[in-house]
Amino acid sequence: MKKFWYILMVLILTVLPCFGFSADNVQATKGFEKVQVSKFISLSEGKTAQDFGAETVLIVHYHRPDGKYEPWNLWIWPSEPVSKEGNRYLFEAEDDFGKYAIITFDEKHTELGFIVRTDNWDKDISVDRFVTIPESGVAEIWVLSGIENYYVDPSTVDLSPRVLAAIMDSFDEVQLELTVPFDTKDWQGKVNFYMMDETTPTEIPVSDVYKTDPTDVSLTTKITVKLQQPIKPENVDKLYKVEIEDYVFDGYVILRNVLDDEVFHYYGDDLGVTYTQTQSTFKVWSPVSSQANLLLFEKYNDEKPYKTIPMKKEINGLWQVTVPEDLKGKYYMYEFVSYGETRRTIDIYSTALAVNSIKSAIVDLKDTDPVGWDKDTRPQFSNPEDAIIYEIHVKDFTIDESSGIPKEYQGKYLGLTVEDSQSPTGVKTGLAHLKELGVTHVHIMPFQDVGSLDETKFDEQYGWGYDPYVYNVPEGIYSTNPYDPVVRINEVKQMVQSLHKNGIRVIMDVVYNHTYQVGKSSPFDQTVPYFYYRTDGTGKYTNGSGCGNEIATERFMVRKYIVDSVKYWVTEYHVDGYRFDLLGLFDKETVKAISQELHAILPEIVLYGEPWTGGGPILFGKGDQKGLEIAVFNDDIRDAIRGSVFDEKVKGFGLGATGQKTKIERGIVGSIEYNSRIKSWAQDPQETINYVSNHDNHTLWDKNALALGVKPWQQKIDEKTLETLKSSQKFSNAMVLTMQGVPFLHGGVDFARTKQGNHNPYNVLDPNVIDWNRKSEFYDVFEYYQGMIKLRKEHPAFRMTDAAAIKKHLEFIELSREYTKTVAYILKDNANKDSWKNIVVIYNGEPEKTVSIELPKGNWNVVVDKNTAGTEVLRVVKNKVEIEPLSICVLYQ
Repeated sequence: MKKFWYILMVLILTVLPCFGFSADNVQATKGFEKVQVSKFISLSEGKTAQDFGAETVLIVHYHRPDGKYEPWNLWIWPSEPVSKEGNRYLFEAEDDFGKYAIITFDEKHTELGFIVRTDNWDKDISVDRFVTIPESGVAEIWVLSGIENYYVDPSTVDLSPRVLAAIMDSFDEVQLELTVPFDTKDWQGKVNFYMMDETTPTEIPVSDVYKTDPTDVSLTTKITVKLQQPIKPENVDKLYKVEIEDYVFDGYVILRNVLDDEVFHYYGDDLGVTYTQTQSTFKVWSPVSSQANLLLFEKYNDEKPYKTIPMKKEINGLWQVTVPEDLKGKYYMYEFVSYGETRRTIDIYSTALAVNSIKSAIVDLKDTDPVGWDKDTRPQFSNPEDAIIYEIHVKDFTIDESSGIPKEYQGKYLGLTVEDSQSPTGVKTGLAHLKELGVTHVHIMPFQDVGSLDETKFDEQYGWGYDPYVYNVPEGIYSTNPYDPVVRINEVKQMVQSLHKNGIRVIMDVVYNHTYQVGKSSPFDQTVPYFYYRTDGTGKYTNGSGCGNEIATERFMVRKYIVDSVKYWVTEYHVDGYRFDLLGLFDKETVKAISQELHAILPEIVLYGEPWTGGGPILFGKGDQKGLEIAVFNDDIRDAIRGSVFDEKVKGFGLGATGQKTKIERGIVGSIEYNSRIKSWAQDPQETINYVSNHDNHTLWDKNALALGVKPWQQKIDEKTLETLKSSQKFSNAMVLTMQGVPFLHGGVDFARTKQGNHNPYNVLDPNVIDWNRKSEFYDVFEYYQGMIKLRKEHPAFRMTDAAAIKKHLEFIELSREYTKTVAYILKDNANKDSWKNIVVIYNGEPEKTVSIELPKGNWNVVVDKNTAGTEVLRVVKNKVEIEPLSICVLYQ
């Protein structure tokens, strides 16, 4: 009966009138040729854009075998001659092919990009596609769901059942995804597997065909082909085809996890170019390539290489060649032949790049060292809990005129080397500000090579940097000369050197979870197609990052790339730590390897990341960090203090919200298991990054303003509301700075930074610019933060290094039930060898009420209250103390 329905389905698909088929134009498949061709009607034949009342027209026809068009639409943008923002367009009409849309533009464009997607950004295929616009101004295409290549001639459109993907994750099995169900009980004589030697196929016998999912029915679109004999490791660079009767397969079998076999592991630390004055050795890993050439160029913008040198391959997929001459100042690319295509790309292990990453550059890294680099000394630092981290962006921090930085350095790496800058009102800015504030570590948002920025357009372009192209070269847009590969490297080293000289360690914000693009626009995909990224059963890139792709960290050579890269920055650039974007997408073994390798080089390195993803399953979440000497962002304490980041109107404890006391107490103890009620996901206090704001979402000031229903960036607010905002600005991070764990501050939070209410200006400069005039305006806020930092640095009781010490020395003060928004605790018996015997800390979350708290016996020295913070005694109290609304009080004896 199932076979009957299968035959009926095939007949329906081949004769259904809505698809324009007839018995005369349908043929059976034979060999590897497309044979089912149907004629569909063109809407643009003989027409120009003017016939549509436009300058540019794109007509997109879309066909889905399942007939389910409901959630799908188009995202289209001009890409040439000038790239512009895209827009959403609907399929508003239908024809014999399926749905179609006619998109018109009032401007002349020579190329348009398009994505078939849903409003949730699920994509029909992962790569961006582009359409060249002819002289007529009208382009018309026919797009098949799941197929990358589209048709431009309706007479060649083929709607036969298709093999969407054929993937090998082992040497003797091929997983197939089909557009039309296949009966796995009736496969004999219908399924064949071939190894292609140029154009001659060699059949490899099939032993079985079965449903990929054992719980599936036998008539299914997901099948696995079992080979009688596994393919040999040395033959992974061959082309393989699957032939299924009545199905079209345009591509080749993709070798995916089979490349993760140990036979292909390379353990050397010399991938990329190793330069000396007498020779340069180039090594690159690409097992699926049947040929690899080194292309050498005299100039970065040369189109043709002056020399093409064949590379030699080893069994593990390593290609290498040594050139016995001095190549300093030359440029290079690789040329690979894989999956029937020739691909040119830069080296994913590049340590220097031409402008806009168009070629890899050959430099002597010794030439990039600034004067005294060999004597660069990291500031004294012992335990992760001693860190006070401050997040900045290279451009934001010094681009404004108010920074007082010399014009030529504003917004650039060298802007962070200026030691005595000040604003027109006389407050310290830039590096001088960091030093004055007293933070131990500066967290610099991504400055590895960025894919979305044109390095020649510093004034016009801006980005947070979370879209990397390759990883071992600094982004050129922040250098004073992006055309010289040496300059950016030298200037990043100068930046690190200057920060170290001024007592500040450097943490790199890194994005090893996804890249800017995939396919032809990704050097990783051009080197080993489909290997560096996670893909599903259809071969489509999965999108756990929310940015279009996600790196397959679990594969050995991908893990090796990441570990090699982070080690390189520590040794070559002297960075002191890493913040990992979307760490939740990393497998645990990779996180463990990163931590072990880096701690072996730099025992006091600071490592932390986001324990979430951009929408995909969490592979490394809160709790997975236990015992790995890596921390994760504590969104529990963030939301408890500031309120929801997803609802701007929801207040947190920092503005007097109720129901947050237990969460606050969990934050106070560093998120360890303190008792049966106060317990969370950390094993050690170094594993929690306590924070209330960072570059994501609203700034603390903006969030609190919106929660109070005001917009001070648009209108003047009354004095009472202003004072409430200032109080919460101080109170919120005073809690963070007195909690066990690692405190993290958003750059500018210490002087009420605003982004004018914009919660996600990732590619817009103006809201992100640090306005140093605000430091003058909110200097009392700055001094308060400065005092709280001084308190934490001078008193190790706030920086206990293990759970046992916290349980021994931290005790909560029991308060009566009326104190619904007050938390009090004592750090007792010279906690962590503190010079103060006992320290009492009280948080009053009441928005308008002063509270009175009874104190343990004896005299108590107040060092922090609502208006002043530090280590100097403000007054002495006995028996009880009063704490003003939205404030903290710290006392010692």
